[in-house]
Amino acid sequence: MKKKNIRNIALAPYPSVRLLGFVAGGVLAGSFFPVGVEVWFGMALASLLAVGGALLYEWFLSRSGRSLAVGRFPLPVSTILFLVLVFTAFAAYADLRFNHVPRNGLLPFAGKSIVLSGRVESRPVVSSSGTRFQMEVREVFDDGDATELCDRAAVHVRGAGKGELQIRRGSLVRVKGSVTALGGAGNRGEFNPHQASRLKGVSASVFAVGVWQVQSDGESGAGWFERFLVEPVALYLENALKTRVSGGRERSFMAGVLAGQRDQLSPELELAFRRTGTAHILAVSGLHVGLLVLVVNLLLQRLKSAAWGRWAAVALTGFILLVYTMVTGGAASVRRASIMAMVVLTGAASGRQSFSLNALALADVIILFLDPLDLFSPGFQMSNAAVLSILLFNPRLNQLLNRGGGGAGRRIWRFVNSSLLLTLAASLGVAPLIAWYFGTFSLIAFVANFPVVLFSSLMLYALFGMLLLNLVSAAAAGVLGAAAQFFAALALDSASFFSSFPFGVVNFRPAAFELLLFFFLLPVPFFFLVRNRWKEGVGVLLVATNILVWQALFFPPAASPAFLSVNLGRNLSFLFSSGFESIQIDAGRKPSDGERIGRQEAGFGFSSPSALVQLFSPDSLVLGAPSRHHVLRSDSLLVLPSVVIARPAGRVVKLWSRRHSILMASGTGSLQKSELFRADTAVLWIYRFGLKQQRELASWLEYSRPKHCLLVPGGFLKRVDREMLRRFSNERPGVEFRSKERQMVVWPEEALSFRGE
Repeated sequence: MKKKNIRNIALAPYPSVRLLGFVAGGVLAGSFFPVGVEVWFGMALASLLAVGGALLYEWFLSRSGRSLAVGRFPLPVSTILFLVLVFTAFAAYADLRFNHVPRNGLLPFAGKSIVLSGRVESRPVVSSSGTRFQMEVREVFDDGDATELCDRAAVHVRGAGKGELQIRRGSLVRVKGSVTALGGAGNRGEFNPHQASRLKGVSASVFAVGVWQVQSDGESGAGWFERFLVEPVALYLENALKTRVSGGRERSFMAGVLAGQRDQLSPELELAFRRTGTAHILAVSGLHVGLLVLVVNLLLQRLKSAAWGRWAAVALTGFILLVYTMVTGGAASVRRASIMAMVVLTGAASGRQSFSLNALALADVIILFLDPLDLFSPGFQMSNAAVLSILLFNPRLNQLLNRGGGGAGRRIWRFVNSSLLLTLAASLGVAPLIAWYFGTFSLIAFVANFPVVLFSSLMLYALFGMLLLNLVSAAAAGVLGAAAQFFAALALDSASFFSSFPFGVVNFRPAAFELLLFFFLLPVPFFFLVRNRWKEGVGVLLVATNILVWQALFFPPAASPAFLSVNLGRNLSFLFSSGFESIQIDAGRKPSDGERIGRQEAGFGFSSPSALVQLFSPDSLVLGAPSRHHVLRSDSLLVLPSVVIARPAGRVVKLWSRRHSILMASGTGSLQKSELFRADTAVLWIYRFGLKQQRELASWLEYSRPKHCLLVPGGFLKRVDREMLRRFSNERPGVEFRSKERQMVVWPEEALSFRGE
């Protein structure tokens, strides 16, 4: 009995899991430990020589007939040396990919306007601001000189709407634009363009002011496989959706789900999927690959009667999955699902037992071999967390809750219950990562996932049938297209309905310790509860709760700052805290800005705002934000228990408490030398910066002497004036020039007290 239990918990049937551990460890070490790629490469070379020597020694032993005396091949030492080789080789690979840029890259041309020649590597994405695509740069023209190089650039063409740029993935193009280094995140904890681009091998961005600065060479730079197989399939999918699906909203949803074209979905619908915790539907992943494999195997069922037919079916399925992966852009979730499906199909064709956990680990090893930086991709992590959670928890949950037989009603209940349990198992693994990356936790995800996933699955079944029948019968394809459109509308309406719940989403971002504690302790109580050992399971839960409580007591969260700026692209919002109350100034320009501000409130420890003050935002948007008080454009004074808010002039707002005061003014002409215009922290918007404005600003700074001053350049400020304003701020201590990648954080100088209250 003891031996059986040991075999159940050992990793002997899972060699790929052990290998994945060393691969992931090597990627982490190479990316974040500043050892140097030369050191990692030297260690990998030494390990390779050691492995070769150990294998050679084992070969001599086997030739001499003494292998039985020392153990079976390979020796334990050979195994250890091989794992060290894997660790160091992936560390060198990751270090080279993450911490180094090409010598002949685009960064030396930063700040210049040049002409780039190369190949479009990604599908162009059209938005309201223009068109974006990734470009493989092969040649640069600067001041009449041509320079060959090898680099990638993120290209943005302003104002280029749909159909204005006649380019596709693989097209050869020339782009004239200005090269800039990649910026960081606008606010703490938000998406970091620099880091995300480095993970894709992109080292710079190129901005073109119009469509006329992009010229297509009229040729395709893709290989024969992409040109004759991938591109025709992608074009066929696009044309089939256009001709067989009439609804624009449903067609955009189908294009996003089927081919990964999420940019065609409206921001409101994408927000609805995120709020309900069903955004994974928009990512082409295991659900889509599984349905495709199921359809292909049903069509090839008669071919699998013979041994050669089984292998032919596996080869044909792999070929179809390869084409589909390239059509969808080669996302990590599609590659993982495709490789995992091929591992399972190959094992079934060979008659060998395959373990799902082993297949998942082998798929991850192959993906990381192709690109080790996929380990840091949120999509890679979430897809693995969802699949791993399903593999570990779903069979045991079904065993626990779906026992016994029964009639038709019982079978229907078991089908519905199994679908709900599958959603619950996936949510257990994905929800903590969603909270970690996006700072939100959906309270209705478990309920909303069932109808959205059900209708999306039915839509995919109808879509696959439509695409097949469209080759032979337009009428039959039209019927299935109408069915797919119907199910797509139900999925979209379900997501919109659940997203309208007022308390469906809470802003929550766990700490790294809490995230690790969740993933380490979640399987332990579940292990006991499934085996009806309730006392042990409850005991583990109580221990975990105590760890969280005492950790919060010994390491309390830091106090909120007195003042914080929140970057919203061109716009700004501000948070002010008296220690007892929080005040929000401005709400951005669109409803989605409220979520970004809310995440910064939660991340920096601000309480819910007691008042929301209008400065540049429309009054309608300010009134729509949740707050007890709203100070609109026409209001001049609001007195709260710990904060006073005044509007001494147009476009001027002052807030002060017992610990800190803030002044915000639009233009230097609105500044006055009076006590009401003095503050500890000042935020000034500058629209002109000639000699007159310089004298006004310098004189006011000399009079008021704020400890912190943020200068915000206006959108139409001339480049010369902008540089003069930047130099003006650099020459004065405490004065800061506004950056879209840096927040202004002012901490109170004195501790919070109740003096005078």
